Amino acid sequence: MIRWWPVFGLKRRLTEKKEYISPVDLRQPKTGIFNRSLFVYIIDVGSSNALNFEISALESPQYNIHRFGIFLTDSPRHADVLLILGRPVTKMLEPLKETISQLPKPFYTVTIDDHPDQPGLNEYPELPNHIAALTGVPSPDKILGLLLDIAKTKRKES
Repeated sequence: MIRWWPVFGLKRRLTEKKEYISPVDLRQPKTGIFNRSLFVYIIDVGSSNALNFEISALESPQYNIHRFGIFLTDSPRHADVLLILGRPVTKMLEPLKETISQLPKPFYTVTIDDHPDQPGLNEYPELPNHIAALTGVPSPDKILGLLLDIAKTKRKES
């Protein structure tokens, strides 16, 4: 006879974590600008693949960002937050500007620079509503903590 309680306990242990903490303070306006779930669009402008793996881990059962009301979207036209991975290479500057122009207002931008000390890479163009910048390759815990801070702040102030 199979007992199902170990499966429930295992599932609960994998998906429930103490608390997700953001490694940076947000630079946000005083008023909340969103009312509902947080939709995130991701653009890779010149990062290593390590950041892509960390982002894809957010949708695994261990982190399950959907239970917090955070969703990854396939179009910048539906996004509340633009997550920019890496420092832009020359050929990605124009697509980045085009993506920013397609975002509905109001929106936030967040950057993750995985090579902050490497010379010869382009700087970010002027980013509107830039509220946070992470450096290095943060763990999914830290990325989720940052997204939760954005989501909590928007819900608290709305």
